[in-house]
Amino acid sequence: MRHLCIATCLALSFANAAQSAPAQADLIIEGRAAQALHCSAMLFIVSSTLYDMGEIARNMRDTAQRAALVILDQVPGTEEQRRRAMVQRFDRIMTSRTPAELVKEYGDTALWCRRSFLP
Repeated sequence: MRHLCIATCLALSFANAAQSAPAQADLIIEGRAAQALHCSAMLFIVSSTLYDMGEIARNMRDTAQRAALVILDQVPGTEEQRRRAMVQRFDRIMTSRTPAELVKEYGDTALWCRRSFLP
């Protein structure tokens, strides 16, 4: 249930990220934690996008987003800090890649992310 609540908050934050100015300075997350954050954000974005396009079923999206949250749990900080970091990562990913680049990056890194951060 906790993951469902966090997923809902992230989805709402993601939807509003482009509309609101940052209230606080960017968080600095480095090393392995930054890799986990990036993998989590990519999985969350791609699963949401594919579901919205009708390419995957709701249960597949939910499973992918639960996995993204398992990965996000490996990032240090409070839930609020991780949520803020995720929203910042969403924004950076969405403003720095075309849809084709996003798909290619996901295809290139998904297996590595799964092997590195999921049991």
